[in-house]
Amino acid sequence: MELDVIQYEIDEETEKQLINALKNFVMRTDADLVILSDDAGRIISFYGKNLDDTQAEFLASIISGIFGAAFEMAKMVSHEDLLDAIQYESKKQNVVVKAVGERFLVGVLCPKSVALGTVRLFLKELAEELTRIFSAVRPKPSKLLKLSPEAIEEKLNRILGTS
Repeated sequence: MELDVIQYEIDEETEKQLINALKNFVMRTDADLVILSDDAGRIISFYGKNLDDTQAEFLASIISGIFGAAFEMAKMVSHEDLLDAIQYESKKQNVVVKAVGERFLVGVLCPKSVALGTVRLFLKELAEELTRIFSAVRPKPSKLLKLSPEAIEEKLNRILGTS
């Protein structure tokens, strides 16, 4: 089994631009939280609710998984019209996830009082701005880690305390 480990070279100026774009989005929409991650759920940046890095990474992983599953379902249903965004509505919270380019996702959590049309409009603008910012970001060469299924199982057992 091979796992790709990708890191992004984001300089200080680019990081400031990302944070400013996310902050501006939250201020314009009154969203609680906006999370920017890659398609594998690795967090790049977030702004909004007070979250620690672990909570943000957990949310980014969930967002990635949900979007990935919905994307695969959309491919099965319609080979021509691929998924660009998904939306989830609960009693108190709305979640919108949008693809940015081929590798990135933006997840937005907002209260029901926020108009989803507004969120989607400003999310489209945010995606365009992020695409512009990402044009300057270069992924570091990916490393391939070759692990046997047994080695992965052993590591998981150690993490879960079941060995």
